[in-house]
Amino acid sequence: MRLLALLVLLLCSCSHGAENLYQRSFYSMGSTVELKLYSPSEELFHRVVDACVERTKEIDRLFSNYRDDSVLAEVNRNSGVRPVSVPREFLHLVRTSIRYSELTDGAFDITIGSLFELWRGETASGRLPEESRIRDALGCTGFRKIKIDEAKSQVFLEGDCVRLDFGAIGKGYAVDEMVKIAKRNGITRGLVNFGGNIYAMDPPAGKKLWDVGVRKPGSGNEIISKIDLVNKGVATSGDYERYFEHGGKRYSHIIDPRTGWPAEDVTSVVVVSRSATEADVFSTAVSVFGLRGARMFAQRDKSLGFLVIEKNGEKKSCFGSYVCR
Repeated sequence: MRLLALLVLLLCSCSHGAENLYQRSFYSMGSTVELKLYSPSEELFHRVVDACVERTKEIDRLFSNYRDDSVLAEVNRNSGVRPVSVPREFLHLVRTSIRYSELTDGAFDITIGSLFELWRGETASGRLPEESRIRDALGCTGFRKIKIDEAKSQVFLEGDCVRLDFGAIGKGYAVDEMVKIAKRNGITRGLVNFGGNIYAMDPPAGKKLWDVGVRKPGSGNEIISKIDLVNKGVATSGDYERYFEHGGKRYSHIIDPRTGWPAEDVTSVVVVSRSATEADVFSTAVSVFGLRGARMFAQRDKSLGFLVIEKNGEKKSCFGSYVCR
């Protein structure tokens, strides 16, 4: 769901003391994972990557909406029928998602699954959904329809058409989990990139920061802004690579869970946060809210930083900890 709009400008392949840069990619959850880590040995690096591969497989088995055997599929199948016993990790991410729904005033909402299904089906046939069908799907949406029983580790969805979808948080969460694996194994320098959801760990030895360039939407490698990162998550969202056109109008793939219609205020959003999970969430929320949302969220939490690129692709606005340069 995320667009790769970032370009790492500082990445040295040389040796720094006992550490060398190693790089490896693998495919998971519909996107490419890239790990660029400074490790004291190649053997340790590959052991860490192998563990990351297995970790993303575990996450996919929990949260995939493309697998009939995932925990998510079981929860969605039993919407309005019965509570489903789930692993603690699944319960944790549901609880986390509800908290972010409250923090974003509903602009982020994992109960958006029915709306996604409607828009995917209709746009694949070259048409827009009818208003009546959007209203019906909105009736299946709302994070307050999720009921959690902590003692029994159960999730129940109120209403037979509620569908959870972790597309706006799952990859960011997976990035944070891979960073934990690297750090547990003594690797503290490097970058983890999962389809545009990035976490920048410590920079190479002798450097204070990662120098990351933000590509101008639709321009190839033209840099519109730069970010200095250390132990931060960063995510991008936008409508310039994934969209649907109808009647001469472009419709974003990002759906506003409050209206049922695609977000349309901005071309691209870059979010810098304490974690890749949080950056993933707020990149969607600001895509929905636009400039007003970036300003509002930055005022609420001074650790968040936002770069918002407006429709013409030229004007950029920065909020919070993001310094435009």
